[in-house]
Amino acid sequence: MVNVNDRWADVDWISLESTAVRNIHILGDALQAAPLMPKSAHMANQHGKAAAAAIVEILSGREPQPTLMANNCYSLIDDKRAIHVDSVHRYHPEKKVPLVVDGSGGVSKEPSVEEGLYTRAWATTMWKDSLS
Repeated sequence: MVNVNDRWADVDWISLESTAVRNIHILGDALQAAPLMPKSAHMANQHGKAAAAAIVEILSGREPQPTLMANNCYSLIDDKRAIHVDSVHRYHPEKKVPLVVDGSGGVSKEPSVEEGLYTRAWATTMWKDSLS
């Protein structure tokens, strides 16, 4: 299934189906990321949701539709302060990949205690979402 740079798997970004092996859907770090798309837990979670939605459509005899994907990634700097980066990615039909939406996202100006609190809330939400 690895067909990009002997390292990554290329996908159809509407369904996240492998371009090398039909009916196999690839998520997260295994796939060749779209331009400026991070390899993060949040992005892998978004890939999973997009693939699940596409599979439901395919099994229902309908054509899957592109999914808007958002990323939010926090990094703790110490036990209280954190920074973040976020972005939104929309499928570009001509380029056949998701691209960053102009004006979306951003990065922290500096570490803060407030973002440390957001980090913990984000992690709790991601774990609940991923394991429920």
